[in-house]
Amino acid sequence: MSTREESHDRTLLEILRGERASVENTPAWLRKIDDWSTRLGDQLNPILIKETRQALKSRQFVTTFSLLLFASLAWTIIGSLQGMPAIYHSPSAPRMLIGYYLLLAVPMLMVVPLAAYRSLESEVDEGTLDLLSITSLSPMQIISGKLASAALQMMLYLVVLFPSVAYAYTLRGVDLPTLALLMVMLVASGLMLIIVALFFAPVTGGRTGQVASLLAVTAILVTSEFAIGPVAFSLIRSGNSLPLSDTLVLLMAILALGTSFCFVLLMSTAARLTPEGENRSTGIRFAILAHMFVVVAVCVFVVRWFYRSESSEQLAAIPIALGVYLTAFWAVVGALVCSESAIMTPRIRRELPGSFLGRLLLTWLTPGPATGLVFSTVTLIGTVAASHLLLQQVARATGWFVDDLGRHRTLCILVTAYLTIAFLGVRLIIAFLRARYPVDVRVGIAAIAVTMMLLTVAPYAIQSFLNDYRTFTYSPWQATNWAWTLRKAYEDDIDAVVIYLVVGTAAALFLLHLLLLGQRVLPQRLATPQRVEREYRRLAGLDLEVPKPSDPLGLASDDPKA
Repeated sequence: MSTREESHDRTLLEILRGERASVENTPAWLRKIDDWSTRLGDQLNPILIKETRQALKSRQFVTTFSLLLFASLAWTIIGSLQGMPAIYHSPSAPRMLIGYYLLLAVPMLMVVPLAAYRSLESEVDEGTLDLLSITSLSPMQIISGKLASAALQMMLYLVVLFPSVAYAYTLRGVDLPTLALLMVMLVASGLMLIIVALFFAPVTGGRTGQVASLLAVTAILVTSEFAIGPVAFSLIRSGNSLPLSDTLVLLMAILALGTSFCFVLLMSTAARLTPEGENRSTGIRFAILAHMFVVVAVCVFVVRWFYRSESSEQLAAIPIALGVYLTAFWAVVGALVCSESAIMTPRIRRELPGSFLGRLLLTWLTPGPATGLVFSTVTLIGTVAASHLLLQQVARATGWFVDDLGRHRTLCILVTAYLTIAFLGVRLIIAFLRARYPVDVRVGIAAIAVTMMLLTVAPYAIQSFLNDYRTFTYSPWQATNWAWTLRKAYEDDIDAVVIYLVVGTAAALFLLHLLLLGQRVLPQRLATPQRVEREYRRLAGLDLEVPKPSDPLGLASDDPKA
């Protein structure tokens, strides 16, 4: 062995001895913390670890992080010098804090969401998701890992600028609750924008679709940047005029609404990454139900909290806005749900509820356009009825809008009936198209637009032709013309015959759908084969008793030499 190799071995041996001595000299409580950290790191999401390592080593993060440090230092020096000498005796925190907000908002509301979008979009484009699909990672674990990695980057940006924000706070002019509210608003907005960006990443395929998706994400991020900015500036300059209790209630309400909506987006993103042979719809429908429950519960709580201190007009705006949101939400979601594929693999059917009560209550959460139509219609009726009951409680508590309850009830009934008819139209259009070539669920948006347009244009064009294209007044022949009918209902100038005709048509079509497609509306559960059960138990790590083949003639021998 050469002298150089011997020297290298001695050096390596000394290093190992030094490391062993340092470990032995380390206190026991530090070794326990190190072991606990190691076990915790092994249990973390592998996507989080991979994405964090790649992000922290990327040129984008290093460049943005360095620019943020340099810009914060430059603004601290320039802003402080510009405020001299008044900075010693007059409040200067708002001006300094606006600059720090602008520096922090760019990476948190623009750079990090775009990086998360690009990360997931590259996974889809390069086909690496196909490799992840054969591992034990679920689509939700992949999405949550991407989200957690982006949130960690946001926290790094926030931590590095925290000393500058603390310096601005010492200059007086901004109280601590306002500063905390500003940080919460910025972090919550950044997380929601990250989820929105992740939602758009796997939506479209092909180069044209990717460019359109990128432009849509960029437009949303830029719009959010300019929409949140004035609110933050007003909060910094004027402070929060609401009492602390009211501020906490509104903050928790907004966070609850945003969290439930983002949960729907996350489940939809995970469904796009789920193979076609698996159940994509049940998770989304559970998320939609949770979102509807949160929306209605938050509106009820806010009305009950503020009904003594606010005017009746402001309180009545909450259930009215709830009804408008529910109408727009179900017009989009209902069209997508009614456009799902009717093909159910044996794997999905083995997961269906088996009991009569389970089939009656839970079958509507299983995939398929038939169950989707029932799910959308029933949930729409329940949520719209809840919005009307909430307005009714406001009117009775305050004594206002009592005369408008009948008009609002009529509008709710008509909107529900028209959307039910539109769902049925989407169901028929998609079934007709799918019989000839594959159709994506996004075509349902175009299908409901075509259905609503036909319901409006067809009766108007027919009656205009029969009337020699002269002007004519509203009549029951325009019952399917939802635009004109809702306008007459809003003006409280509609005949009861029209209401009965629209509601009766919607109810008859819905019942006819149930009668003609009963087997598809209530699909039967398949029994799980024994080999599939054994495979599930093996994947779950359960011990299996392998039955030995019978040997009545004694041909088999326990002797290995036989």
